[in-house]
Amino acid sequence: MVVAIASIDGEISPHFGHSNGCTVYYIENQQITAEKFIENPLMKLKEGPFCQLGGTHKNSGCSCRFFAAFLLHEIQIDVIVTGHIGGMASQLFSQRGIKVIASVKGKIDDYLQEYVAEAG
Repeated sequence: MVVAIASIDGEISPHFGHSNGCTVYYIENQQITAEKFIENPLMKLKEGPFCQLGGTHKNSGCSCRFFAAFLLHEIQIDVIVTGHIGGMASQLFSQRGIKVIASVKGKIDDYLQEYVAEAG
């Protein structure tokens, strides 16, 4: 199983599109066998329509769907975990059979330990 967790400095990101990226965990037999970080490329933009400085869903500054498309291009995952995720991004994942877990907050290590124990 491959679990991607939207992250900011070891914490679950409160918003998928505004995360620094996703920490991806490979899990086999209730053990993490590998991990890697995939950066949200849109976080580097300082201006333009995809700039993340203060963007929200209301003013269309959110990059949820664009980061979702990028992530789907980069890696195959089974689960995405985040605090909040936009509807279009959630749909992109769901249409590909990826389980979307939202409304999660806290430290990644704490959540992951609990998730791995329950998933087994």
